[in-house]
Amino acid sequence: MTVAAALLLYVLVVLAAGPQLLARLAAEGIAPRLAITAWLTAVVTVIGCSIVAMALVLIEAAGHWDSPDALLASCLERLQAILLGHFGWPTQVVAAVAVAVAGGGLSAVTVRMVRALSRMRSHTLDHADAVRLVGRSAGGDVVLIDAPEPAAYCVAGRPAAIVVTSAAVAALDKPQLAAVIAHERAHLRGRHAHIVAAVRGLAAALPRIAFFAAAASEIGSLLEMCADDAAARKHGHQPLLDGLLALAGVTAPPHGLAAASVAVLVRARRLTDPPSGLDQIRTRATLSGAVAAMAGTPLAIAALALSGALICFA
Repeated sequence: MTVAAALLLYVLVVLAAGPQLLARLAAEGIAPRLAITAWLTAVVTVIGCSIVAMALVLIEAAGHWDSPDALLASCLERLQAILLGHFGWPTQVVAAVAVAVAGGGLSAVTVRMVRALSRMRSHTLDHADAVRLVGRSAGGDVVLIDAPEPAAYCVAGRPAAIVVTSAAVAALDKPQLAAVIAHERAHLRGRHAHIVAAVRGLAAALPRIAFFAAAASEIGSLLEMCADDAAARKHGHQPLLDGLLALAGVTAPPHGLAAASVAVLVRARRLTDPPSGLDQIRTRATLSGAVAAMAGTPLAIAALALSGALICFA
């Protein structure tokens, strides 16, 4: 088995089984930070292994154009020799075209992701500016807006803003409102909006790969749970739970993070019935194992290749 084949096999396994497995491990909201780490590890390794495998496949295909039995110790040396014409001009042309196509495809995906992130950032900054123009300061980073619908959400900007509607102030008592604001402030301090924007941008750049859309959705829910934990530690579980239920069903702007717009039932359950110590240990161990396996597999493939157990070309 070649290095490229091993890497592609890893990518296919993660794309096929990763979303269901990771979603199941994080279903109860136990150890949300570790679950986010697992999702991000899967995303990064899938992208990295795909790029390396594609490069190796192109090198191999071009290198065997006129000498199928030839093997070189170094993949980079073989590519350089091909592009310099040492294997003849037909091979050189094929290699150059293949590299150009692969580079163009990677560039196109990168441009689409950058454009998506740029649009999100522009909308976020515009919204943050707009709420400060139409609203009034309620102290610090909190902006109060007159609106009939109870809502609370944060928008990253310069500066960032926590938006609370007048209806939300009327619907929540002081402990509940303080817990909800602490939830939003945890989003801002943890730069959760940047993480969500990155994975959503990747999903927008690769819309036909369901794995990235699942990652964006699951990471968004897990970040809400992280913010819940931060708020509950400061203000208690019950005020936060009551605040979430009072605001449940409110939809945040696409570029904002709302306290009660994502996975409210799961979050309410974990606040009312925290997992036992044994469940936490079991879930953390399983997630840690998943992270280690996903991070370690590409490293193991590289180590085997360097040791000679896997060769660059078949």
